Amino acid sequence: MTKEQKLHLELEERLIHGVTDSRTVSLLHKALPVAAAEKLAAHCSVNTALELIMKLDSHFAADILAHMDTEYRSEVLNLMDRDKLARIFANMSHDDRVDVLHFLQPDKAEHIIRALPEAEQSDIRKLETYPEGTAGAIMTTDFLELRGGMTATEALEKAKTVAPDRETIYIGYVTDGSGKLIGTVSLKDLFLADPNDKVSDIMRSDVISVDVEEKREDVARTLSRYDLLAIPVTENSGRLAGIVTFDDAIDVIEQEETADAYSRAGIAGFSKDHDHERDIKFSKRMIEGSYLYPIKLRMAFLMVTLAGGFLVGGVIDHFEDVLGAVLVAAIFIPVIMDMGGNVGTQSTTIFARGLALGHIDVSRMHRHIRREVTIGLLMGLLLGIIGGFAAYLWQGAPNDIPQIGIAVGLSLAVVVPFATFLGFFLPWVLLKMGWDHAPGADPFITTIKDFTGLALYFVLVGTLVGV
Repeated sequence: MTKEQKLHLELEERLIHGVTDSRTVSLLHKALPVAAAEKLAAHCSVNTALELIMKLDSHFAADILAHMDTEYRSEVLNLMDRDKLARIFANMSHDDRVDVLHFLQPDKAEHIIRALPEAEQSDIRKLETYPEGTAGAIMTTDFLELRGGMTATEALEKAKTVAPDRETIYIGYVTDGSGKLIGTVSLKDLFLADPNDKVSDIMRSDVISVDVEEKREDVARTLSRYDLLAIPVTENSGRLAGIVTFDDAIDVIEQEETADAYSRAGIAGFSKDHDHERDIKFSKRMIEGSYLYPIKLRMAFLMVTLAGGFLVGGVIDHFEDVLGAVLVAAIFIPVIMDMGGNVGTQSTTIFARGLALGHIDVSRMHRHIRREVTIGLLMGLLLGIIGGFAAYLWQGAPNDIPQIGIAVGLSLAVVVPFATFLGFFLPWVLLKMGWDHAPGADPFITTIKDFTGLALYFVLVGTLVGV
């Protein structure tokens, strides 16, 4: 066991037993902020965590709180002494400050804002005005701003001076006299440049930026696409307002994937309107809350599936005579149902992923549906030939019912493209209606596909065999 592992184990043991002495504080300081935040939330009561945080260096305490579970952090902050909270707040990045303010009691929030320098007060109040779910709401104003007329030496000196108060200084954002973004320059380029070179001669003028009102998932997607450490956010015809850093983009992507994962599983109620804090509480109640809460949310779409199962059962009951006359027909029921189900799931997954990544333009949905159905027709043809031939060899020829191979083949050839159509069409319809397409699509696709697929199969068997 390494020295670091021993320290982590000692810290966990102390936290579990509620020890808040100087040794525990020292061990917390040696841990990474994210690890310290997780351990406090996992092993300490709110009061114990508060006692320890009060003893920490304000800068390190700010880092821990920035990585702490939102609901737990809210409880800690609202119990904290106002003066200590103001000192910790002053060491937070500007975007983290805005996040914290959302969970403070109004009088306490106003107190800590007023404890800041006037310029920072104005900055925070402005950040609070941006709508939730936009670039403005997740950006930070802690960035390195440079002027084109600076020399490389002057730019490096400024970077060194402001570094302690900036979230990132790896990239400098060059503005003109009106604050308009005109370029970017990396620290590497400044180091390699001649000391007297002008920033305007070194910078890149082809800047990738986003607007303050752009959706946050689009911002994260743009940042990832161009492999940037941070992306500038502009307003009012190009005026630099802030930046969105890579770590914030990762948080956005994680939140979106979590929401999609719950939705694809058919769990209703998970927020799709970018209310991250509500999503956190939802997830916590799903994992740790009462049994009734997840049951209530999951039952909505399971009832659709249950009703669909009865409808499919009705189809089988209606064709009881066919099954009685041709018993081998029952063997291929799972083939028809499972093949359509898998194809439908593939299509809905492709639709959801394409929509999330911006590859599907809903205004041109007919083109996407046509492509998916064409793919389905080709797959259905291949699977129909393979499945029909296999059915003929396995049950058709030995039982002197060669028609069963034709029935299976034709059913697969129809069910597969029909499932691809439903996999794109139904989520799109739900989307147009303003409903969440992910949990709603699969139960309906399963029901419609099974109902029509089995009905077609039994009609073909009855017609071809002559029942």
